[in-house]
Amino acid sequence: MQTRGSLPDINRLSIVTATIMLAFALTQLVSFPVQNYAIALFGIIIEIFIDFSVAIIVFCVFLAGAGMEWLIQSHPEKDRYQTRWTYIRHWIVPALTSIVIGVTLNTFAGGVTWWAVYILGSLLLFAVFIAEYNVVTAEDDRNPLATVGLTALSFALYFLLAIAVFSEEIRLYIRLPLLGVGAMMVISRSLFLRLGKWHTIWAAVNSLIVTEIVVGLNYLPIAPVQFGLLLVGVAYALTSIITALEESRKSWAFWGEPISMLILTVVISILWG
Repeated sequence: MQTRGSLPDINRLSIVTATIMLAFALTQLVSFPVQNYAIALFGIIIEIFIDFSVAIIVFCVFLAGAGMEWLIQSHPEKDRYQTRWTYIRHWIVPALTSIVIGVTLNTFAGGVTWWAVYILGSLLLFAVFIAEYNVVTAEDDRNPLATVGLTALSFALYFLLAIAVFSEEIRLYIRLPLLGVGAMMVISRSLFLRLGKWHTIWAAVNSLIVTEIVVGLNYLPIAPVQFGLLLVGVAYALTSIITALEESRKSWAFWGEPISMLILTVVISILWG
């Protein structure tokens, strides 16, 4: 019997979303000198630049996780399906959303596009919180739809992250951890949504493969959108392959989904160019 609505507590949802987006808005009003740190690693000097916008992104990542936890506490059936420690899995996509919004806003800082990204980011964050809230109870009738929606949102977020990172004039050693960690978050969460349990090793291997592809694509003369499409295609295909392995699919049922996704993203990226 259904005992709840599909929305979390609207007051909590509004407060959490508004607080995170207000923090991002501060980057347009407040600025501090950039801090430069040099690290010597195996004889190689690596310079790391930390500014106020980076600190805000880190702050919002933790705020998104804490906000998601607060929203889950209002769920009437939370203790029936999960323990307190399992709530952590619901932090992944909101945290990734904060990273994507922060990086994208920094890419378009100071222009009209910044406001468009800000509004769309607010709506996206709102949708992610609602989707995560709806997958708290695995036996809920709305769970399949919420699972599909959250998976789609996760890969859409990774697509936006890839575009934003590739659009920035930053070094490869900064791109790699951003896209590598992002791939790990998306793939691990998607595998859990599909299979109902963590597959950390598979997620780590797949994110390493995606990272290696980032290295190869980094030196090709392709547009940021093409870069994002190819990365998302590979990440989704790898996720589908692991799902097929765990579910013991055979023949076309095994290869159909990953091959279709790869072909689709490659064709779209070629047409885009």
